[in-house]
Amino acid sequence: MGIRVALVAPEGLPIPPVRGGSVQIYLEDLVRELDATGVDVTLLSPGAGRDACERHIQIEESSRGAYRRACLAHLRSLAPEVIQVENRPDLVPRVRRAVPNARVVLNLHSTTFLGPRHIDRARARRVLRHADAVVLNSHYLRRVIARAFRLDPGRWRPHVIHPGVDAGRFTPPAQNARPAWPPFRLVYVGRVIRGKGVHILVEAVRQLHRAKVPVHLTIIGRTPRWESAYERALRAAIRGLPVQWPGFVPPDQLPPRLWAAHALVCPSQAPEAFGLVNVEAMAAGLPVIASQQGGIQETVDASCGILVRRYRDPAGFSRAIRTLMADTGRWQALCDGARRRAEAFTWPRCAAHFAALYGEL
Repeated sequence: MGIRVALVAPEGLPIPPVRGGSVQIYLEDLVRELDATGVDVTLLSPGAGRDACERHIQIEESSRGAYRRACLAHLRSLAPEVIQVENRPDLVPRVRRAVPNARVVLNLHSTTFLGPRHIDRARARRVLRHADAVVLNSHYLRRVIARAFRLDPGRWRPHVIHPGVDAGRFTPPAQNARPAWPPFRLVYVGRVIRGKGVHILVEAVRQLHRAKVPVHLTIIGRTPRWESAYERALRAAIRGLPVQWPGFVPPDQLPPRLWAAHALVCPSQAPEAFGLVNVEAMAAGLPVIASQQGGIQETVDASCGILVRRYRDPAGFSRAIRTLMADTGRWQALCDGARRRAEAFTWPRCAAHFAALYGEL
């Protein structure tokens, strides 16, 4: 048997990710590949009725506190050699106290849960310094955290491991041809919140529509309750425009939506740590038009898309869309380049890096 590892998923959304969630989608794929590498992995998560791996403990607790208490009880019983806490730095000290002989890995997907709403700054810095390893999903995220918490080399143990993509799931069937244009079909996938910049993309579509440029936008994603005012404003903004907003689409139904598009647009206004949806789109053979900021720049380059430097200006996105529409040859080259670029981000490669890290601890 391989090294015994327990992965603790965040509270809230279940795994398998029938209700979505980027961390939940990530974990379902990661545990499958860790199993394949010979790691003796156990996943603790809110459940969805179907096991995501051979040893999946599904915890049915309605509150955050009850879920965490149940996780800690299971960890004491399992006594794994390594415990990996997903994206919840404030849980690390409790895990350390519950299973003092285990090595504890903190896997961070963003800076969100290092913020003051979730953990005070001094405690966050102690967690980052004292974890046996801190995994970051991009070099960008590593730099941001090191700078924000004044973590000099040697004062913490960071490891950058890029997420992967299931190319087999996103590669279109041989008989599946892209629809002809016009219209040029754009797709956005993700949470519909202000920081993701969907309003910027809608305004770019408005500019193109006024200029009689034939485009169509599909917005895939939902808006959380705390952004209800933003949702109302966005729904008003798309009236009369060639925009479809079907809302949330389950992960297993996403690939055909990508196959029906000509480009994915990622107009993020707040820095993205990585941007997994961009890699998924590339695996589907879609060029990506994205904001030139954050970890996006570690995945999207000139071989597979267009990075928009002035991403706060809708005109930057409308120009990029026109560029692809005006040159079919360039669009096709970017489609081919997107598939090749996605090959650099695979789950087997990701899992192998994690397995090597566990072995070093």
